[in-house]
Amino acid sequence: MNTNTMLMRILIAIFIFISTTYLKAETNTASLYAGAEKSVYQIRVINKETGKKSSIGSGFIVAKGNILATNYHVVSQYVNDPEVYLLDYLSTTGETGTLELLDLDIVHDLAVVKASHPMGAPLNIDDIPEKGARLFSLGNPLDLGFSIVEGTNNGILTQDEDGNIQISGSLNPGMSGGPTLNEAGNVIGINVATAGNNISFLVPADYLKIILKRLQASNYTPIKNRFIHSSNQLKASANKILNKLATNDWGKTPIGNFRVPAALDKSVKCWDASRSPKPDDLFRSFFTRCSNEDDIFLSDRLSVGSINYEYIWIDSKKLNPSRFYRRYEKLNSSVLNSQAGKRDVTNFACYTDFTAIAEQSFKTTICRRDYIKYKGLSDILFTTVLVGHDKKGFIFNMDITGTDAKASLQLFKKMLGAFQWQK
Repeated sequence: MNTNTMLMRILIAIFIFISTTYLKAETNTASLYAGAEKSVYQIRVINKETGKKSSIGSGFIVAKGNILATNYHVVSQYVNDPEVYLLDYLSTTGETGTLELLDLDIVHDLAVVKASHPMGAPLNIDDIPEKGARLFSLGNPLDLGFSIVEGTNNGILTQDEDGNIQISGSLNPGMSGGPTLNEAGNVIGINVATAGNNISFLVPADYLKIILKRLQASNYTPIKNRFIHSSNQLKASANKILNKLATNDWGKTPIGNFRVPAALDKSVKCWDASRSPKPDDLFRSFFTRCSNEDDIFLSDRLSVGSINYEYIWIDSKKLNPSRFYRRYEKLNSSVLNSQAGKRDVTNFACYTDFTAIAEQSFKTTICRRDYIKYKGLSDILFTTVLVGHDKKGFIFNMDITGTDAKASLQLFKKMLGAFQWQK
């Protein structure tokens, strides 16, 4: 056999292999699409007054023929204002009907709803496959109709308290609440968010299994009070997170004459926000800001679960004490990043006292406001300011939203106890 003949046979074999693999992939995708199409629906929030949809997402049949899973944020308008909105579904064939809320997991952004009659075959739930496995996300993107998006499993986000799955695939608005399938056509996650640039996130289907088990035990009876139900979930989540933060080994970071706790957990990111000093500056200032960047969505204007704190150091050799104090006072402000209004929360109540921390004198203020519908949850503001120095200042601000007040105070006290003064 000459060289040209051998080379030709090798090229033909490679071509056949690539073609077969491509056709197999195409067949798998087409098969998955056809198998799941009748089990995936558009979920719509309808304004009762106008009869028009206010928001849309996706959902899929699970457990029983009339039970659908979706995201909490897809149905949140209805959950918060059932007197204004109603829920319905739209099938790929144009069929519509109303839906009833059965249960929700607000922490993991999941909800389960019920139709009045069976609508298709339930999709099975499976374990998360290995990293690199092909995944297929289904839903109704941009109100354009049923679609399937292929992606790759990049594993669980270990820095995320919820443990969401990251995939390389582009989820679009309207796909939230739809299923993501493995190659066997089983649900391994629920579409929840995208970060753009072909990076998206799924809620692991294990959290959905917990809701379904609870519903099965109650014979699919709807929860009685959605706000008490959600408040209990949020408070349990807050306590779990705060207790974990309080028991972590934080390490220390320097700022001015202090050494203070650094990142409290791998879910917390810290950044330096200091201004570069210049020779003619009248004072120096240094900022370190940290955040868990992990809000829990409640409504279009409300989210909870954020933990933010900052350290500020200022000193001067050029300003006299009165001018230094005025500059120092301007830095002493803490603003909560929240859109909560009078119908959501009470007014802040504050308490101020002088305390000794790391053998230094501090003025400490604690402010608290409580949620009206979500009983047992509070927003907490902590501020402590170094006093007794003419040309040195240190400020520690911390705010926690939608949390358990007692657990928050314990964390704050432990952080203060970790401060170290260095001469």
